[in-house]
Amino acid sequence: MFITSSYIFKRLCTIIGILVSILVILLWLTQSLRFIEVIVHHDVSLQSYFSLIIYLLPDMFVKVVPMCILIGSLIAFGKMTLDNELQVMQTLGKSPWQISSPGLILASLLTVALLFLNIFTIPSAYKAFRTQEFQLRNQFSSSIVREGSFNVIKSLTIFVEKRLTPKEFQGIFIYDTGERSGQKQKRAYSIFAKDGILKKIDNSYVLILHNGIRQEKDTKNVIQSFEFSELIYNLDEFTTIVNSRSLKPYEKDIRELFQINDGENIKLQARMAAEAHQRILLPFLCIINMLMVALVMVVNRPSRRLRRKRMVFLILGGILFQWFTLNLLQLQTRFHFSSVLAYLFIISFLSLAIATLRFGKFHCYLQKLFEKCGI
Repeated sequence: MFITSSYIFKRLCTIIGILVSILVILLWLTQSLRFIEVIVHHDVSLQSYFSLIIYLLPDMFVKVVPMCILIGSLIAFGKMTLDNELQVMQTLGKSPWQISSPGLILASLLTVALLFLNIFTIPSAYKAFRTQEFQLRNQFSSSIVREGSFNVIKSLTIFVEKRLTPKEFQGIFIYDTGERSGQKQKRAYSIFAKDGILKKIDNSYVLILHNGIRQEKDTKNVIQSFEFSELIYNLDEFTTIVNSRSLKPYEKDIRELFQINDGENIKLQARMAAEAHQRILLPFLCIINMLMVALVMVVNRPSRRLRRKRMVFLILGGILFQWFTLNLLQLQTRFHFSSVLAYLFIISFLSLAIATLRFGKFHCYLQKLFEKCGI
């Protein structure tokens, strides 16, 4: 028995592991392309870029594992049916429960892992990701100043005729309207400079301008101007990072999601509760998917002719089951009892499927049902 269980367990681990690795890498690369503009438009180093997108990996792992278990177990048991291995095991007296046990153990281990990631790791990873993304998108960078176009930053307009290097410019025009939020309005002024260099001094961005002229109107509406050989123009007041931002539900931990605040919007509280229930329930799709495969491919009579039809049926069934569960949880925003229905639905299916798989007296009834359905 141990040899057979070990053989099935290794085969399932290999196939599911390969599927998870491929899908996570593909999904990660696809999502990473969305943030390429962070590098292009915000002058971000590759190290900062990879430290940003690495936070996406835990969530992607959680999303792909349940479906990988469904597809991987289908491939494994389908191949065993094609090679008549399942038929031989059943002929030797092994029950469907014994044949399915390695898969259920693997699914249970992955369920525990996903629960741990959903409750402890993913909220922290998402919070770190959102914080770093927010800072990268809002920090000042030389790429904001594009050559040949008017670059508007709040009350400031900068035009650069030519860009020599990422931080060196030629032919610079600056116009400031003098408008400040919460401050007394200052007089507008214009600056023309032959060239300039962007530098960071004591965590402050400054534009060092050379060989230029500054003009502004005085109280009598007369234009006053002065020439300069070097002028240090401070850009920090136009590029301040707003550190405070609202947290999304998926950035909060379980306790915060279930916490009820009197002054908080009722719909937002319902959304946060739905997010919490989703984190708890969705990992159990690993066990559910494995049980579905066991009931159709193992308890049901092995058939090489119906193998593909059963695989299509199971994939559609797995997708429909997950869709129905997610919709029940999303209805939490309108009907508070929908989360209770989701728990009852999951628990009922698990109990019925395990009982059917464990006890042989239910096998013949299930086989007749599948026979009538043509699978």
